[in-house]
Amino acid sequence: MKRAIKLSIGDVVRDRDSKTLGTVSGIAAQATGNLVALQVTGGVRLVEPKDVEMVARRSEPMTTRRAVGTATAFVLALLVAYLGGNTVYGLGADWLVVGLTSLGGYMAVSYLYGVVLRLVRPRRFRV
Repeated sequence: MKRAIKLSIGDVVRDRDSKTLGTVSGIAAQATGNLVALQVTGGVRLVEPKDVEMVARRSEPMTTRRAVGTATAFVLALLVAYLGGNTVYGLGADWLVVGLTSLGGYMAVSYLYGVVLRLVRPRRFRV
């Protein structure tokens, strides 16, 4: 069975044969199958996907724009939780219903923010 690995451009990988480290710069389509293009010190090296070993994922520091988006989502989630809980409390609900409504409102906004982050993250390709 062929083992598939998901890679993103910029991931740090190791060639198992020569033990050299490199960053993924793309994939090259060949008649025999896809090859992983690694950026190494001497240039670009094409490697079989079965010979690639993951070392580290590409990571970037959080930008100011993303930090503001995260803070805004958190404040919005707290606001929705408060409004939901306060509304059902005003209708005479028990404390358990108030707590669950607040939790539901907070989680709805949190999950929506998580979906947005999943859509805008770097793409990974299977080799």
